[in-house]
Amino acid sequence: MAQRKKTSLSDAEIEKAVDLERRLIEAFREKDVDAAMRLFWNHPDAHLVMDGMVLKGPDEIRKWFESAFAENESIKITVNDVHHVASGDGVIGVGTATYEFTPVSGPRRLMVERWSDLRRKIDGSWVMVLDHATSIEHKELED
Repeated sequence: MAQRKKTSLSDAEIEKAVDLERRLIEAFREKDVDAAMRLFWNHPDAHLVMDGMVLKGPDEIRKWFESAFAENESIKITVNDVHHVASGDGVIGVGTATYEFTPVSGPRRLMVERWSDLRRKIDGSWVMVLDHATSIEHKELED
């Protein structure tokens, strides 16, 4: 087992940070904008890099989620691999995930992404400060 660098975080705190992935997958599955937004830092310096756009602050991030959820009947996310690194008072997540989109109109499609993120405990809750996703594969699925 790899040794973790010394950090000010307990294993329990690191697990709470890691749980953000499960909660984000659930927010996508339920298409719940408010649940997704609770996972992000409610601050103008929060960032989401998605679909080639750099979204800054809660208003821009919320608009992205509203649009993505409205355009799709369902969104299923599978985390393919992930690695977490405690860094100071934060946790960095790095991995790949596969999204299966069922649009309101048009064919189902798969998107594979690479992502990295920074999670910190702010005002008593673990949140995403930065979530940066880059798609590496897109394909349409036959029904």
